[in-house]
Amino acid sequence: MGSLKAGTRNKLIIFILFLCWVVGFIDKTAINIAIIPISADFNLGSEETGLIISGFFLAYSLTQLVGGYLVDRFGSKVILTGAVGFWSLATACTGMAGGIVSLVIARFFTGMGEAVFPSGSSVVIAQQFDKSKMGRAKSFLQSGASVGFALGALVVSTLIAFLSWRIMFIVLGVTGLLLALALWKVLKTANNPQDTSETTKIQRPKGYEKQRLKNIIARRLTWQIATCYFFTNIVFWGLQSWLPSYWVKVKGMSMISMGAWSMLPPTLGFISFLTCGWLLDRFFNGREKYLIAIGAAVSAVFIWLMFNATSIPVAFAWLSLSNIFLNAISISVFVTIIKQFPKDSVGTATGLINSFAQIGSLLSPIVIGYMLKATNQNYSSAFMMIVACAVITCLIALTIRHSSASANAEPHPTPTH
Repeated sequence: MGSLKAGTRNKLIIFILFLCWVVGFIDKTAINIAIIPISADFNLGSEETGLIISGFFLAYSLTQLVGGYLVDRFGSKVILTGAVGFWSLATACTGMAGGIVSLVIARFFTGMGEAVFPSGSSVVIAQQFDKSKMGRAKSFLQSGASVGFALGALVVSTLIAFLSWRIMFIVLGVTGLLLALALWKVLKTANNPQDTSETTKIQRPKGYEKQRLKNIIARRLTWQIATCYFFTNIVFWGLQSWLPSYWVKVKGMSMISMGAWSMLPPTLGFISFLTCGWLLDRFFNGREKYLIAIGAAVSAVFIWLMFNATSIPVAFAWLSLSNIFLNAISISVFVTIIKQFPKDSVGTATGLINSFAQIGSLLSPIVIGYMLKATNQNYSSAFMMIVACAVITCLIALTIRHSSASANAEPHPTPTH
């Protein structure tokens, strides 16, 4: 592997990261399906099953910032591959759990490991890829989410049906451990200054680390991007959490029909991620805010059309189109971070922004739930809130001012050797 050319090695790196993310999102899908036989095996109530599911997201939110900082400080080879191995081991342990306590702990540790991946993978892209190719690299990696969502229900349900929920988690865990090993091997040959022993020989001036963190926190772009992604997460997870109930309760769909139609948006999402990456590198390099604004404005229109559609196929067509433009926002946010922040701050900035944005993911289902209760299950108010958040995202994006200089040129305390 050491004889691989840089271009071939980078393709291999991004492909392994892609596979890691596919497995990670299959795991996110797995618990939502496996909780049915798990509840039967352990005779769990709804509050206990909710605790098991929430354990993952609590850890995922809390660990985002710490994970990004660790990758910047200690390098992607150690922290990123360690995170993949850690979440895979925790996933395998989920299949060996003996009760609710061990299940919650296993899912909590799984969330901790997966939380490092968004910032860690962004650091790898910032270190290994030319700026002109970063959009395509990140978009291909991010498309793993769509593949994982699309394949998750099929893979997980098949493994549970023919084997068991325990074997299913063990299979996912072992697969992840093998990918962690492959990732370690390929990153060993990569040109990562932070991952070499030379890092320990660099003497930073006093206050270097404090100033580096201050630069990220004090930068206006950090909070503009974070706020855009916060409102985007309200839109995305608001739809993800309440649309199944809407299709069944309001539109009268069966569970089987709803599940089959729900595979369409993430399937098209894979294509949209790749397309957006090409657009970002080709036409929106240094103008990522316009793709965020376009994505937010157009998705707001399609969500409104979906809600007012009388035909199920037409409604899912509008939903699929809105998902395409929501993906444009997501990939533009992360590409902006990679291109606009110094390489030694990409992980920390990604972790900070993603951590803040996760608050939107946590709040959206709760707020919509209370709105539906207050309005006697009137979904109009919920959809109006979702559309309004998309419009707010558009308006915030238009206020962003990108730096025309290279991210590496942003002033930092100069290290001494």
